[in-house]
Amino acid sequence: MLILTSSMSQARGLLRDAEIERTLRLMTLPLIKSAGLNEENVHIYIVNDNSMNAFVTNGQNIFINYGLIIRLKSVEQLQSVIAHEIGHITGGHLGQRISSIDKARTTTGMGLLISAAIGVASGDVKTSLGLAAGTSSAVKRAFLSHTRAQEASADRLGIQFMVDANINPKASLEVLNIFENQNLLSANRQDPYVLTHPLNSQRISNIKAFINNYIPKKITKRNDLDYLYARMRAKLIGFTGKPKSILQNIDINQDIEIATYTRAIAYHQMPNIKLAQSEINKLIKIKPRDPFYNELKGQFMLEIGDASSAVEAYKLAVELAPNELLISSGLGRALNSVGNHKSALKVLKSVYHQDLKYGQMLYELARAYSHENQPGWASLITAERYALYGNFPSSEIHAKRALILLVEGSVGWLKAEDILIQVQKNLRKNKH
Repeated sequence: MLILTSSMSQARGLLRDAEIERTLRLMTLPLIKSAGLNEENVHIYIVNDNSMNAFVTNGQNIFINYGLIIRLKSVEQLQSVIAHEIGHITGGHLGQRISSIDKARTTTGMGLLISAAIGVASGDVKTSLGLAAGTSSAVKRAFLSHTRAQEASADRLGIQFMVDANINPKASLEVLNIFENQNLLSANRQDPYVLTHPLNSQRISNIKAFINNYIPKKITKRNDLDYLYARMRAKLIGFTGKPKSILQNIDINQDIEIATYTRAIAYHQMPNIKLAQSEINKLIKIKPRDPFYNELKGQFMLEIGDASSAVEAYKLAVELAPNELLISSGLGRALNSVGNHKSALKVLKSVYHQDLKYGQMLYELARAYSHENQPGWASLITAERYALYGNFPSSEIHAKRALILLVEGSVGWLKAEDILIQVQKNLRKNKH
């Protein structure tokens, strides 16, 4: 289920989807290992932005605009972008940027844009709570921009990571060729990637030299990775494009399953309920035990008002992929919609305690608590949700309410107290 997670800090927000995130994990894991990083510390988020860009922020967080994924035709091309960003992480370039920008005193308020996005995506309330508001586009660009030396370093490291992971590094040159002609455009017509990743003939020459030094070895990858990448692109195209245009431009030579996937989503977005149902049923006939096709059917049924059918589709999806928390949260939402709040609460509490926290899930969890006559916990979860989105006045109201309703000294009460302290600290900071 493709979910838009927007925040006050970034109107475009983030896209959350179990299938897409699984595919990204599979693509990225070989690169993380070759870079010597801990896979649990590296997180990739999809930004709801149709321009082409990718960047790293606090810690080991990589953000990729969905527009970039749609325009990159092969899994290796996207892997080259990710490898390059990992090069920025291992090269310590983020710390260097922060240091130089701090000295220039130009980053006032930068935290809200970047850190709140991470907080909303990861469910880390503490990240969202320590932020300051107000950031200009020029400051954001300065924060995300790399020097030519940093780009050269990330290029070299990224190619090395690809080689070590048995991924063809020529894909990195293919990606830069996409952007090469943009240097001729005015800044306001260039994609953000060109503005934040300086591109010049010397850089391209250096990359060619890096690749020429590449010692050929057997290129290996999962047999299904091209297929999974095609599905990911089809899903993003279907949900983010204009339905009529998408349907008109489907390649007649495209794999029939991938084309059906795109059509199903485009018809649903129109909406054309009959045709959307027909296409999703074709997909399930092709792969009846595919959790993501069954999840998508659940989403379709829920969004057209057939919550009972949605519950059945989501239950099968959860059975097929019990560790995909985003699918489980969809089941919780569907159970709430049919009025089975007790079951919804059980499912959503499990998701919550496994640390998947984002706006819609928290909303549904608070809703289930409220219907199950647990107003204190409903207020606590609502306070947490508002804190994640940077709405500190509303978070304060609900945290205070939770403190009144919950037993003093209990786990919930202590958590509400922590949120209230941090929220009030932030509110005082914003007054100055």
